Amino acid sequence: MARWIEDLDKRYPVMLRTEGIQGKVILSALLHEDGTLSDVRVAKTSGNAMLDQVAVEDVKKGPPISLSHPLDRPHMPVKFSIIYDLKTVR
Repeated sequence: MARWIEDLDKRYPVMLRTEGIQGKVILSALLHEDGTLSDVRVAKTSGNAMLDQVAVEDVKKGPPISLSHPLDRPHMPVKFSIIYDLKTVR
């Protein structure tokens, strides 16, 4: 999943970058057998509602996750973070 997060096509709105807003958003979701995520929610805010919303949207629009082994169940809860950092912006 770490590789998926690293490769995720994150939008970093110009307005947020210009204002120097960066942060880490911790999200929770349900990971399904086919690698899709549903019920994506903010578990811990970055401190900026707009950045939190962008993180949720980026994850929802992301491709399925390549699973290294089957889940052996229909879905499982996962928690992960998305970091928006001015130093590493693409």
